[in-house]
Amino acid sequence: MFLRRIWGLLEGDRRLMVGSVMSGLVFTGLGILPPLLVRQMIRQLDGQSIRVGFLTLGMMLAGIYVVRGFARYFYGLFSHVAAYRTLHRLTNRVYRHLQGMSCSFFDRNHSGNLVARTMGDVESIEDFIAHGIPETMLAIVIPVTMSVVLFVINWKLALIALIPLPVVALMVFIIATRTRNTWRGVRRRFAEVSARLQDYLAGVTVLQSFARENEAAERLAKQSREYSDRIIYANKWSLIPAGVIEVASGAGLVLVVMAGAWMVQSPGGRGLDVEVADLVVFLMYLGQIFLPFLRLANLTDNLQKAAASAERVFELLDMEPQIVDGPQAAIPASAKFDVVFDGVDFSYQDGEPVLRGASFEVAEGEVVALVGETGVGKSTACHLLVRFYDVTAGMIRLGGVNLTDLPLAYLREHVAVVSQDIFLFEGTIRDNLLIGSPQATEGELRKAVRAAQAEEFILSFPDGYDTLVGERGIRLSGGQKQRIGIARALLKDAPVLLLDEATSAVDAETERSIKEAVLRLVEGRTVLIVAHRLSTIRAADRIVMLQDGCVVETGSYQSLVDADGPFAKLSALGIEKFV
Repeated sequence: MFLRRIWGLLEGDRRLMVGSVMSGLVFTGLGILPPLLVRQMIRQLDGQSIRVGFLTLGMMLAGIYVVRGFARYFYGLFSHVAAYRTLHRLTNRVYRHLQGMSCSFFDRNHSGNLVARTMGDVESIEDFIAHGIPETMLAIVIPVTMSVVLFVINWKLALIALIPLPVVALMVFIIATRTRNTWRGVRRRFAEVSARLQDYLAGVTVLQSFARENEAAERLAKQSREYSDRIIYANKWSLIPAGVIEVASGAGLVLVVMAGAWMVQSPGGRGLDVEVADLVVFLMYLGQIFLPFLRLANLTDNLQKAAASAERVFELLDMEPQIVDGPQAAIPASAKFDVVFDGVDFSYQDGEPVLRGASFEVAEGEVVALVGETGVGKSTACHLLVRFYDVTAGMIRLGGVNLTDLPLAYLREHVAVVSQDIFLFEGTIRDNLLIGSPQATEGELRKAVRAAQAEEFILSFPDGYDTLVGERGIRLSGGQKQRIGIARALLKDAPVLLLDEATSAVDAETERSIKEAVLRLVEGRTVLIVAHRLSTIRAADRIVMLQDGCVVETGSYQSLVDADGPFAKLSALGIEKFV
């Protein structure tokens, strides 16, 4: 199963692998000839022909080793080209597969672990393709071919010489089987260390602010020590075959020498069972016949790492995305963008329900604010609208169509999201602005930036729009990142806009300027706002009040205040920050 799937990964480069194996066979086959030539030379050796014989032998050997040199070059070149091409394809395949996974998948799996699978495990597979496949083939062909030649020359001596061979083969098989699970554990430990290291590097300022650098370093050191202990344990088993093969190779030579002492033909006399020339071939071959097993034993570590890594990669690729296009998914004939939550239930991983029978509407072109205490499901409603998660029960409709009946690409193309935690990619401000609309003109870009009140601080940088933001936008303040996020969403020019605490990191005056500009730009669009500030809530056409995951009130700001319900009680506190 494992090898069949590896072979499937080589689609498009199988000829290169065949070429590598064929070159290896030529290299190996030519390596068999020199001992036979020496044998022939010894058998025909006499005073008159010795000079001519040695010259002929020298020329033949020279030709053989030149061809072997070329064969060895192409043997390595073809396998490495095929391996690196496969590495490229597999890395992209894993990444594209991960892109299609739902948010719940990433909730369960640490990004450091996924990076380890995408890079480290895939690289181990590349190493197996470049070295494991051709070396394994030659480890089989060389002993078989040489054994056949030895049996042809003298089958009795061959039986004696090859006594250790089945023992070696059985030993390699047993050890390889035992160490596979061990290396699987090593790869898991590696992923855990990678995830921990990524966490600590991403949160280094938090560790520094709490003076917890030593504790973090000790915890990482503990995991790293466990990882190294696993590797040491795995190597204790993996390196056993190399020692056994070395002993077996020597044992074969000893057996041949001792048997040869009894069987060799006396000089100038008549036959026992073996000639001196044949004995020389046996001694030369036995120096090589165990060598492939020794190389295979040395490759055991890489082979077992590759097997464990391949299992982890294929396990990942076999996971089905939870959020996919429904069987009836189709682009609607007429595009409408009103939003309806119809009796929506939702919970994370069968836990406490976040939304319970939530029902509300956002008419096309209407601005609706979602309000309520922390944890009542406001942000969750936004995530459900773009299908980061699917509802547990009920239905969400966009333009009268169930979200599951809309292609994901169509849905997300027509919805722009600005969240409280703005993620900026490594690169320039311009790169991050153009993510949602790569074809936007300079005029469109600047218009969106001005609406988000971001132009002033961007132009204050020496490099302006070409300023590097650093990893996750670390060179910018929280308010600056939020304004870039707003400009990015406005530039996308989607008919549905979700603002999830989009101005929480800016001051009240900047928020007011952004709000006025944004509301002008979003005229005619469907807008759902999650907001805490009363100033933002008042500007909405309608307010939906959530409590314990349920919609308890809906209406305009003034009507809710007059109703003297839950919303009025909170707003009566007279604080600028709602909840």
